[in-house]
Amino acid sequence: MPRGLLRALDPVLAVSLGPAVDGREAFESSFESMLRGRPDGPLLLALWGSMSSGELPHEPFRRLLALMPQRIPESPRSRGELLAWMHPRASLLARITLCLAQRDEAEALPPAERLACGFVVTRLLTDMPQHLAAGRILLPQSDMDAVGLSEEELRNMVRTPAVNAFLIQECMWARDLLRQGLPVCENVGARLSRGLRAAVLRAEMLLRRVRDPRRDIFRTPPTLSAEERWRCAVRAWRPLKAKAISQESEPAAATEA
Repeated sequence: MPRGLLRALDPVLAVSLGPAVDGREAFESSFESMLRGRPDGPLLLALWGSMSSGELPHEPFRRLLALMPQRIPESPRSRGELLAWMHPRASLLARITLCLAQRDEAEALPPAERLACGFVVTRLLTDMPQHLAAGRILLPQSDMDAVGLSEEELRNMVRTPAVNAFLIQECMWARDLLRQGLPVCENVGARLSRGLRAAVLRAEMLLRRVRDPRRDIFRTPPTLSAEERWRCAVRAWRPLKAKAISQESEPAAATEA
């Protein structure tokens, strides 16, 4: 991933996942002052620098500021309900990222949105143990019903057959979103394309661990070592076909055990 893009994106993510989530009126006032060229404090100064250097429009930031205080739905009834919350936020962040990369062509946005949603679902799966420990279920109830999994059984955090079937199902959903998002790599520069491919490979490696019935992800949530991240970065120099996501990570996964 280009370092300049990462440096420009850092304050965007810091504001989106920090003060914007709180939804305080004082921050909204400071944010509007920043948009008029009067940033108050180091975080808004950094955000103003990113917006100015990338010549970013103000409208996506205002919409993001309005959306972020709305918490993710707990026990969503369906994938549609979860995506209805996820997609607008993923779309705005994808649009901002493409603008910063100066690759905001219309055809790049739809796959970028799908890719962002795939990363979010992957994160929901890897963070599931801490969500369950806090008494929260953030994945669709309809998917649990489809495999005969009750909330009580999932909250026990034991890998039963129903839990395994549910995790496999959700991993396949995340993987499908990642596949749908890969075409964005054809519409961005070579360096950003490599960064996105590496991120997809890292997500795929994590998903393989989540779905592996031999791994107790509730006691030991899946993570990647520095060496594994490096392997993904090296592999990302070669093209990655959407239909081959699972096969591409096969050699790396085979060395894990």
